[in-house]
Amino acid sequence: MTSNPRVNRYLKDKAMDHIDHALGRPVDPMGETYRDHFATDKDGKDAASFGASPHWHLDGCTGRMAFYSVTDAGRKALADHLKAIGDPWRPYSVEWNDATCIYAATSEADAKKQAYSSASDVFSDLTFRKFDREASVARVGA
Repeated sequence: MTSNPRVNRYLKDKAMDHIDHALGRPVDPMGETYRDHFATDKDGKDAASFGASPHWHLDGCTGRMAFYSVTDAGRKALADHLKAIGDPWRPYSVEWNDATCIYAATSEADAKKQAYSSASDVFSDLTFRKFDREASVARVGA
């Protein structure tokens, strides 16, 4: 697990959704992400929009494709947007059985449920009751 896990979300603001998609939909757009790029038709409306925005940097073109990366201004704009819309996703640390994993969740209970699901795949005899008693959860960066 990464310290900046990904979430499954769609943003109504298409410009912010493109940035979120390019970064791999991280919990924290300002943190390290596993990607930061977007490929599009170099003559299309997205390329024109990206080229006119301080949120994107043109990395180059190959054939009909244009490749853009998200700038620091784009990351900050997305972080501000997520805060403004009340995005519920936060990183939580779940410790159990001498292991600590980071999960993107909307609550401590959701993080624990995700952790149990992962652990029970490996430990088939593990019950949620036992896991619940032994695991500890904390919000990361809280």
